[in-house]
Amino acid sequence: MWAKHKKHGFTIVELLIVIVVIGILAAITIVAYNGIQNRAKASSVQAAAVQAGNKVMIYAVQNSDQYPTALVDAGVNDSNNISYQYTRDNSTSPRIFCVTATIETISYYISSAGGVMKQGICPGHNLLVWNKTQVGAAAPVTGATIDALVYRTSTASMRFGPGLVGAPLLGNPYSGIAGQVYTVNLWIQTDSTWNGTGGNSKIRFGDINGALLSVCGYNGVKLSWTFITCSYTLTPSVTQVRITVGNDGTVGNIWIDDFSLTLSE
Repeated sequence: MWAKHKKHGFTIVELLIVIVVIGILAAITIVAYNGIQNRAKASSVQAAAVQAGNKVMIYAVQNSDQYPTALVDAGVNDSNNISYQYTRDNSTSPRIFCVTATIETISYYISSAGGVMKQGICPGHNLLVWNKTQVGAAAPVTGATIDALVYRTSTASMRFGPGLVGAPLLGNPYSGIAGQVYTVNLWIQTDSTWNGTGGNSKIRFGDINGALLSVCGYNGVKLSWTFITCSYTLTPSVTQVRITVGNDGTVGNIWIDDFSLTLSE
């Protein structure tokens, strides 16, 4: 007579172990993949910054040592999801220029000061570049809804619904040294029924722990695009800030467009 053998399946504990192992492997794979992606993006931005800088310098050689008024004059255009910022001054001696290349949150810059590429942005350039034409590009403010129907400059703006307060800027907190100035510039438009107040409808600067440092309110119905600016100067005791915006109204949306955050030299 053949002996009877029992077939055993996985126990619950064994299944849980398998699930945990699969989860760990998946997490490792995702981290590795993201790392590869970020390195590829960084390489693209670095190459773009160097190429743009070279074109600007070649333009100057061909045009009586004058840097171009705009990058397009030197044959540089936004492409491959890379956005450029450019400043120049032909009235100084020596003449100066600076180019920032950005993809998502990765930026590199090159300037006339040595012509060496560095990570970061040129002084005075926007820390929060939003490439609206790039599908899936993140808005500069966490929690905002991208609205392609309302905007000041094509092709979209950020919409903040009622009760969305304390929405942080991407990259919070921001650091610097005493004496440097962070400046937020934005354009805002509201529904005709909007009832937001200065309480939490504002640009807010807080310290690293969130304690209030300075605010600039933008309450009041704005049926046309209105410019708002707000600045904070870092001190020896406050060299990091958290910056937020919001809509504390119970009725009506607000839209924010052409948002920028700059840091002085």
